[in-house]
Amino acid sequence: MFETELQNTKQKIFSLASGKEQISLMEILSWQIPQAVKDYFNIFAERILSEEILNVLYSRRFDQNNPEFVEARKKLTSSLKNAILFNRSEFENAVDKAVRFAINFVLRPEWTLAKIIFKNDSVKTKEQILEAFANFNEYAYYKKLIEKIFTKYQSEEIKLEVFQRLLRKIDEEVMRNVSIGDLISIVEPVYNFFKFANDSGLVPASALVIFFNDKGAESIVKEIELERDLHGRAKFSVSDLEIILKRVLKVSEVEEKAVEEKPVEVEPEVEKPLVVKEEAKKEEIKEEVEEKIEPQSEPKVKLPDLNSLLDEKMREKFVRKIFKRDETRFNEAIEKLNTIPTWKDASAFIDSIFVEFEIDPYSDEAIEFTDFVYRRYSTWVK
Repeated sequence: MFETELQNTKQKIFSLASGKEQISLMEILSWQIPQAVKDYFNIFAERILSEEILNVLYSRRFDQNNPEFVEARKKLTSSLKNAILFNRSEFENAVDKAVRFAINFVLRPEWTLAKIIFKNDSVKTKEQILEAFANFNEYAYYKKLIEKIFTKYQSEEIKLEVFQRLLRKIDEEVMRNVSIGDLISIVEPVYNFFKFANDSGLVPASALVIFFNDKGAESIVKEIELERDLHGRAKFSVSDLEIILKRVLKVSEVEEKAVEEKPVEVEPEVEKPLVVKEEAKKEEIKEEVEEKIEPQSEPKVKLPDLNSLLDEKMREKFVRKIFKRDETRFNEAIEKLNTIPTWKDASAFIDSIFVEFEIDPYSDEAIEFTDFVYRRYSTWVK
């Protein structure tokens, strides 16, 4: 998916280094290219430094939580990064990975952050996570809010699954509380990437669907899909998206608030209702309370068993391509998904599967698996 955009982006970046056998990191960071590509080169440079020079500074010889030591290591790393040179082969290989990282990050930041920050580890310290965030300049609200949340955690260690839940909680709160203008700003990295790739201010509907699915914004996703499927709108300008957001979020009934004005709650069970006009407030709260006290064991609809939607050919493909031939893990995942009542939670669980098995969420197999699970929630059985 988006292979044309990926190839266009790579060729444009290659052209900036035409005729050069060595390219410095500082030069790359000065180019007018997608910020997420620059972020990848920063991460790549630190990885090189860690492997070739800084391993000793991350050893148990030193107290990794000592503030003075951490600050000194940051300064040394920054100074060394400024002098890094990539040879032509390194540069070309890095560009290919950088543009794929960039499109993953701008469209699915939750998945990408967990993947890059934790790598193959299941636990990271708070300091390691915050240090890693220094290389991410797109979607700065994640870092800002994670810092606030971490002040409430006494434990210095954060598990991967906890980190993933925190990112999801942040996005849920942001989507619930930002203004239309702020939401347009949040989507800006997506438009910037596709503008660089295609010299156009239009973004494919499929890209916006992926982006808002990552945010758990199902109502916006449905509206975009409606425009695409029923009205043939394959691409959206910023003004097109703004019209959809106003229609879906009914901005005339909501007091717009910037995300900075309202802190994110750490506890996932705490939900904040939308602030509405006084005449609508009582009815809104009444509906919300009734929804919360409704027993989860008595759903309004019966969702189909995923096994009933699965043929043998699909099963074999998913076991082989998604679960790396681990049929037991596949069956466990299907059993777990059958117990999940909402697409939002199912989507988060699918993300964890892709992280566990190191699956590119934009591969054909990953998209097919996601669509397969989505059908369970889009075709309810009364």
